[in-house]
Amino acid sequence: MSSETRRPSATRTSNEHRRRSFGIPALTAIVASFLVPASIAVAGGPWTITVVDLGELPGGLASSAYALNDNGIIAGTSMDSAGQWRTVRWIDGAVEVLASFDPSGLNIPEDMNDAGQIVGRINMGFGLSYGVLWSPSGVSAALDGLPNGVPQFVVARGINESGIVVGRAQESAPTMYGHAAVWNGTELAVDLGFMGGGTYSEAYGVNDFGHVVGVASIANTNQHAFLWKDGQYTDLSLWSGGGASSKAYAINDAGVIVGINVGKAAKWANGSVQFLPMPAGVSAFTAAIDINDAGDIIATATTVFPIETGVVWKDGVPMKLPPLPGGTTTRARRINQGGWVVGESNAADGFFHAVLWKIEPTVPLDPADLDGDGSVGPMDLAALLGAWGACGGACAADLDDDGAVGPADLAILLGSWS
Repeated sequence: MSSETRRPSATRTSNEHRRRSFGIPALTAIVASFLVPASIAVAGGPWTITVVDLGELPGGLASSAYALNDNGIIAGTSMDSAGQWRTVRWIDGAVEVLASFDPSGLNIPEDMNDAGQIVGRINMGFGLSYGVLWSPSGVSAALDGLPNGVPQFVVARGINESGIVVGRAQESAPTMYGHAAVWNGTELAVDLGFMGGGTYSEAYGVNDFGHVVGVASIANTNQHAFLWKDGQYTDLSLWSGGGASSKAYAINDAGVIVGINVGKAAKWANGSVQFLPMPAGVSAFTAAIDINDAGDIIATATTVFPIETGVVWKDGVPMKLPPLPGGTTTRARRINQGGWVVGESNAADGFFHAVLWKIEPTVPLDPADLDGDGSVGPMDLAALLGAWGACGGACAADLDDDGAVGPADLAILLGSWS
């Protein structure tokens, strides 16, 4: 997300788009289910991670979240009461069904911008897929294919704040080569072609400057991460620390790129690639899949195979994303500018549920919050009055540490009342 001129051009800055509020028009197909989210908070040093169960369509058993924007809107999939998977989005505690361009395939959203545009793909089977763009009102349309291809050979992976979409479009038989591509809305804008004499490329991420990252084969068939900028490819495997195989998934407006380098989670910055540190007991053999402008990064890794755990890096420090109560597995999909993450966790009922992880600074406990509920109120007052008098040693209600609970402590408590 950027604050400078972008290609294609845009007229607002990233700060402007983050301050903007926007209303969602009514959908043509809508099912609303007001949720009472199940949540659990885990404090880890300076950060507290709260995992929120987003719920499912009425009668559904499972769901997954794939994308979110800075306005807190989340897109994903949910099973309905008939056991069918539907494309949905969660807005203000309600889950809504999005219209499908082709209901016969599995619709998977991949990314969303702050205007509410969603991009994704419809898997049709037999190697066929549509790249799809959903408008803020929920109308879906297929992305153009290559001039020598067909629309059923397209995958959309990412979208920026200007509505520029990136992904892959494919040639028709007999070659069937995949090309990294850029769309302006649904219209094919740029065919990136190939890098280093290869015959395959695919774009995964785009920032607000229009800089694109992804993966491309080279002449010896190895696959290398790439940066496409100002109409030119840069082979990221040639940067300092780059390996024989790599793939880039996302880029932020500072130009920091994340992905996988020789099988391990990595980031590229300032001409070099670095491996990301992992939480204790978590394998480094995974891909970092998203990054925001603050440099927060996410991945899905494994502890003891095949148990997966979502990982988030805040200020360079890795933390595991906790599961829902009764769960053991988490998967991270996207992170927004506020540092919130969406994905899925299994739960005590045995199904995977769409979840939101809220990652916020840990607030030191107010000493006057005697019951530890996050606020100072009647229960704390009752606890203080119940301890009135000499403490006979340290006691929580002795807020001024004078060895007794009295008027001075009462004044401190009332001054912290919330």
